[in-house]
Amino acid sequence: MSAESRAGFLRDGVLVMLAKALVGAGVWATGFRAVSDDDFARVVLSQTWAAHPKLDPTGTSWLPLPFWWCGGAMRAFGDTSLAFARGVAFFLGLASAVLVLAAARLLVRDRKAAMLGALLACAFPWSARLGVATVPELPTAALSLFGVATLASSSARLRVGGAAALLAACWSRYEPWPLAAAFVALQFLPLRLTAPVSLRGRSLASLVAAFGPAAWIAHNAMAHGDPLHFLARVSAYKRALGADDPWAMVGYPLALVREEPELWLAAAACAVLLRSRSFRRLRAPALALFAMVFALSLAAARGGAPTHHNGRALLAVWLLLAVYVGAALAEGFTVPGWRRVAVAAVAVLSLPVGALVLRPWYARLDAMSDRTAETRIGARARELAAAGPVLLEVRDFGFFAVQAGSGRPDLFVLDRTLDPRDPGAGSSFRDPEALRLRIAETGARYVLGAAAPTTLAWGEPLAASGLWGLWTVPPQSP
Repeated sequence: MSAESRAGFLRDGVLVMLAKALVGAGVWATGFRAVSDDDFARVVLSQTWAAHPKLDPTGTSWLPLPFWWCGGAMRAFGDTSLAFARGVAFFLGLASAVLVLAAARLLVRDRKAAMLGALLACAFPWSARLGVATVPELPTAALSLFGVATLASSSARLRVGGAAALLAACWSRYEPWPLAAAFVALQFLPLRLTAPVSLRGRSLASLVAAFGPAAWIAHNAMAHGDPLHFLARVSAYKRALGADDPWAMVGYPLALVREEPELWLAAAACAVLLRSRSFRRLRAPALALFAMVFALSLAAARGGAPTHHNGRALLAVWLLLAVYVGAALAEGFTVPGWRRVAVAAVAVLSLPVGALVLRPWYARLDAMSDRTAETRIGARARELAAAGPVLLEVRDFGFFAVQAGSGRPDLFVLDRTLDPRDPGAGSSFRDPEALRLRIAETGARYVLGAAAPTTLAWGEPLAASGLWGLWTVPPQSP
């Protein structure tokens, strides 16, 4: 890359980051705080890692890199608050936007067209929300897109860099694993979809990309005695939930078109109007992402896919689609005749038609999580009950928000588990005697739960937020 090209990329990168920051601020202003309880669970695990670092932060099926980067930042800055975790997520959203721009520059020859695609990738609903959420889907998707975008480059150094990006993605979430496999295959299959790179460069890139999944499989074999322990754990969890859906295999393809209809409408219209050969460099990434969606669909049919929103796993596809739409619109504005008018109409009408017609008709964006009351009472618990321990009522998975809001998950003792594989005992808050026994068992000095007869008898709480209250354990309780 020449000095002039680097300077241009830096200028464009600053503009893209500014756009992403404005989008994130807008999302935050609407009241959005979290996609699901998964956001808070990940913050709690990062807080725990910051206090006690270890190679595998969770010891479960969750991949380690997101906890390394968030927990590492917490440890480096000495701040384990939920606000800091959200700041890390915001920063990663900006970095992801620049990485998407880098991918667009590899896939689209025209600088302005790549810039427009990167700006669109900042703004569609799933990208906007995941750009501020404390889950790793946007950084993972950006790493994935950049990784497969290097298939369009003849630079061996860039190809290996793309493989390293895929390695990082594969240590963040599972959906990039088939993408890494496709990345390796496309470099050696005689399909002529990728730019020519030396055998040495392709081989090194393949080894780097494959190392991510291989290392995690090896870790599971050593730590759990089963190289596919993570897959067995996810399947067992879904079976325990009773989530047997005969239509699970079509969930991901349906989510692709249902949850971002404006992108698909614009992409389909541009494809019909332009039929340009200038987008041939997108073929290899598109094929790799198709392989990812197909693999996710197969995993869903076997009960091994994620239990959360399908759309979160598909973000890389929509990022590529946004890059294509931006580039196609930019090219369409330069073509002569009626097609320029038609492309302009697509640009003007796609958003209102999608938002006002398609979304109400068939599109869906799953409900987001609002745990403001829980995070507030968690913060108050840290101030008023710092000596702990605090017995925390587990009503639903909102207990993660309480812990995350406190910045001190070690302060709490849970009154029960919600793991469907290990039902355990019922809530200790069901009656005064059960609560008394649980307090005696845990040595709790405080109790945090929803106002109920078992706690209201103790008088006014030290602090309250919504349905939640914090009480000091009365002296007569053992």
